Amino acid sequence: MYKRIKISFINAGSITINEGDWTDYDLVDGFIVIKKDEAWVAMYNAKEVFSVVLEK
Repeated sequence: MYKRIKISFINAGSITINEGDWTDYDLVDGFIVIKKDEAWVAMYNAKEVFSVVLEK
């Protein structure tokens, strides 16, 4: 349904994860976790994240 996740950080910068590179996301023990199938492909400390935007 969503094609991209854009994560913006408090201190500056952002990262975009494109369709095909992820299948799910979650908040686990204070970390934003990006998953592909069941594997964790990225994790970001939620204290450093300003926003998480799902784009169509």
